[in-house]
Amino acid sequence: MRFREWNLRALVVAGLVAGAIQAAAGVAMYLAGVYFAPWSMGVSVGVLLLCIVVGTSWYTTHFLNNEITYPQAVLVGMTISVCTGLVYACYNVITISYFYPHFLDEVVRTRLAEAGAQQQGSESFAAMRAQVSAPGIAIPNLVRLSVFGTALSVVTSFFLNRKVR
Repeated sequence: MRFREWNLRALVVAGLVAGAIQAAAGVAMYLAGVYFAPWSMGVSVGVLLLCIVVGTSWYTTHFLNNEITYPQAVLVGMTISVCTGLVYACYNVITISYFYPHFLDEVVRTRLAEAGAQQQGSESFAAMRAQVSAPGIAIPNLVRLSVFGTALSVVTSFFLNRKVR
């Protein structure tokens, strides 16, 4: 199948839906007070994995006549991952800037606690807080979701490909 025969719009829509699901999971974790828990990254990766598997299966069923090769499955998963990362990065910038006024302070407190530097006083907090920004959170999340998603796509594609006869 040539690239021009792909339904790129459907792939992007699948990625945008996956990004909305990822953002909803982020909101749920934040409201539940577990967003900064050490295991919350695992939830994020689990949601991404679920979105890749469901999205690839959906695309295979609806656009590839239930037949997908390994490279096609990887490309579908990568597209979903990058779109998910873009949506989640936009979600980060918007929510940190307008809806979660103390989010960046919580990020700094969490980082200081992880470093065992709580005892160093407000100077280290102020210095670290000056270095933390919404884009500084969003861009690494975009990269993380894209890279982890690509790796997950490489692995899951072994199980999701259905050989073309």
